[in-house]
Amino acid sequence: TYVISEPKHYEETNSYLLLGTQRALLIDSGLGVADMRTITNQLTALPVTVVATHVHWNHIGSHGSYDTVLVHELERRWLEGDFPL
Repeated sequence: TYVISEPKHYEETNSYLLLGTQRALLIDSGLGVADMRTITNQLTALPVTVVATHVHWNHIGSHGSYDTVLVHELERRWLEGDFPL
């Protein structure tokens, strides 16, 4: 298990990379300030699945760098631009 931090930003966002035997799980993909994919590639050669605890901007910043991203079904619309008013 790794904690990946994006310091020097007031959010000080943390993401968590859990390594399994066949896949890795990245919990939240951070702000998107750092290249999260480069970091996870340095830590593991396993395919990475990303799961968002929720879809606020400071948890989904690097989602576009991964092929498999999971979010709660009620928040999926938000990622497609359909934000609740």
